[in-house]
Amino acid sequence: MLPILRSLQNRMSARLLIIVLVFAATATWAQESPKRRVAVFDFGNAAVQSGITSPYLQTDTVDVGKAISELLVSKLVQDGNVSVVERIAIDKVLSEQNLANSDRADPGTAAKLGKLLGADAIILGAITHYDYDEKMKGYVGGGRRKRGSGPPQAKYDMTAKLQIMTRLVSSDTAEILAVFEGLGESDRQNVVMDVRDTSGKIMQAVGPNNPALNESMDKAVAQVAAQLAPQFAKLPPHAPVVEGLVADASDSGKLVLNVGAQHGLKVGDHLQVLRAGKEIRDPATGKLLMRDDTVLGDAVVISITDVAAVAQYNGAEPAKVRDLVRSLPAKP
Repeated sequence: MLPILRSLQNRMSARLLIIVLVFAATATWAQESPKRRVAVFDFGNAAVQSGITSPYLQTDTVDVGKAISELLVSKLVQDGNVSVVERIAIDKVLSEQNLANSDRADPGTAAKLGKLLGADAIILGAITHYDYDEKMKGYVGGGRRKRGSGPPQAKYDMTAKLQIMTRLVSSDTAEILAVFEGLGESDRQNVVMDVRDTSGKIMQAVGPNNPALNESMDKAVAQVAAQLAPQFAKLPPHAPVVEGLVADASDSGKLVLNVGAQHGLKVGDHLQVLRAGKEIRDPATGKLLMRDDTVLGDAVVISITDVAAVAQYNGAEPAKVRDLVRSLPAKP
């Protein structure tokens, strides 16, 4: 009887050990850090025009740099290693900051914009080399077409070579954390495309419909995305800078704020409450340089939705609607 009891005890101990290990593994998985958040700015486009031999491509409508940045965003989202800031949010911040294109490529300026976007890092890029050439080999069907059937078509031989460079910039320190390059080449023959008229209005052989250009871009972006992937896990988390307004204030000190979870706010966060002061603007550009705000007190977030929050206020004087709320300044 005693050996049977010992056997049962051993089995129960083994099962208990397995259960403990499963719970430990689950707890470790649950505590894993969330995905890092990055913003991808439009790539510089300067090298494109110098590398084009076809006169039909000499046009401002071909924004290869923007196309590459959009391809990289799609690739990063598809891979799922990182959270990517929405394009509309980037455009809004860029518009508010009134920055020239050259300023946006500066790591220091990019870091500032990254903080406003709540991003852990910014991805900057440029096209460093671009070659494109095409030769029309002849019309399809003799170039004849029926009325209303669209432009005539021809066969083309196309070659494209595209090299891009990317920089991963910390939003906290403006440090360039990593630099990568991607190279894409394509050689397509007997590609049937629409023939462009002499005014340049019909441009079916360029942009999103050009197979050689698309293939070279895809290859270059895939290389860069693969090199970026292991860097994301190394990024230190960035505390988002939250700025908003008091939407409602009660006598009990509870404030309703016009910012919430989608702005990076969490329950328990501490915010400054300020009254807006005099705005000081650049007399030449009208750009806001600084504002003489008065700190009233602080507030702790006690409940939250996606777009709003309730905070308990503590200050020397009552807060009012349209008073400012802001993340506490980082400690030195």
